[in-house]
Amino acid sequence: DAERFTRPASTSAQLAIRNAIAESWRWSDALEQPLIAHWRAHGVGEASRGNVLTWHSPKRGATRDVNRDAASRSRSSESSEDAKGPFVNGVAWRTAPRAKDEAAHAALVSHFTAHARGDERGAGHVLVHGAAGAGKRWLLMSALGSCLGLVGSDDDPSGGSSGPCSALRVVRVPREALRQLPELCRFAGDHPRARFVFLLDMPLALAPYAEFHNELTCALDGGGGGRWPPNAILAAAALEPTALKPETSSGGGGGGGGLACRF
Repeated sequence: DAERFTRPASTSAQLAIRNAIAESWRWSDALEQPLIAHWRAHGVGEASRGNVLTWHSPKRGATRDVNRDAASRSRSSESSEDAKGPFVNGVAWRTAPRAKDEAAHAALVSHFTAHARGDERGAGHVLVHGAAGAGKRWLLMSALGSCLGLVGSDDDPSGGSSGPCSALRVVRVPREALRQLPELCRFAGDHPRARFVFLLDMPLALAPYAEFHNELTCALDGGGGGRWPPNAILAAAALEPTALKPETSSGGGGGGGGLACRF
């Protein structure tokens, strides 16, 4: 889809654009063809350089989540980032699902791929719930890794540099950044041709923390002075859906005020 980004620029592509700029006699020469084409294909800023980012703060924004030791070792060997993809921190991104999780993994890959394609009607927010220690976040990261082409498999659903998942960018959101969801939404709005998944780095168990519940529901409902961006979805794990309703116990309860009904 020409209206969406391709995958983040590889190391060789970044080097090529730097060389093109350095060899230009005038800045306008660099802008006229190579730089504008690079921006059109990959975007600008950190979202153009990595498909897994970590959110820090409204001032710092999001930066690439890179395993720098692996990247450094690769530069001194015959393997390259162009051949094996970005060096993302964490083995979960590159791990195939366990046999008992294959069906759930396939459903998640299909859902994230639909979101990457721009299916705003059929690809909403994602909540994976289950027992403690069941590997809920691992499953989410493995499914996203498959979409991004990070899992070591010949079957790559990302479809190459311009495939259905090429515009997908994952932004990891730490617990302390839950109150910054409006700024995250604005970040996604600044890159309308990308497709974002905001992955919460901690399980949602909000019974003792009603303030997080209120801020999450406000952001998901489009409050806080804006609306939820159409190019982003939220992905989270929880022990059980009812843990997202501070006003109820694990026995459930009525009412539409809980977070679970928004996934």
